[in-house]
Amino acid sequence: MGDHDDFEDNQYPDNDEFVPYVTAGNLGKVGAKVTLWGKVTKVTASEGFYVKTVDDQEILIKLKRPLNEPLEGWYEIYGVSQGKTVLCDEYVPFNDEMTKNIDLDGHKALARLLVAIDDPWNLGDDSANSMAGVVPMDQNY
Repeated sequence: MGDHDDFEDNQYPDNDEFVPYVTAGNLGKVGAKVTLWGKVTKVTASEGFYVKTVDDQEILIKLKRPLNEPLEGWYEIYGVSQGKTVLCDEYVPFNDEMTKNIDLDGHKALARLLVAIDDPWNLGDDSANSMAGVVPMDQNY
């Protein structure tokens, strides 16, 4: 473990929370923390930038402050879902190696799987609402 962990904790103060990967098709409930992969399609001075996600939909990534750098290519975006837009906390460019070998289908499947298993890392009480009508499996084994 060591030094790398300390650095990450400073960067992501609530690192104990698992932030699910999503695609445009499953951005989740408004206010949910999300991570997504997107390829920049358009940058606007006023709003932020648009990305095409791995499921081939375009969504707006809203920035809290104006852009001061050119954006192109693929980014991993951390933020909060606002329906069909994401309020961006941070975005990290893919390096060339990652972009060349990006596995869109695999990532789509991962994002779908994480949504399907309904946020298993979130042990907060609010998970009860999203499970309405779902009968829990017997846990006594």
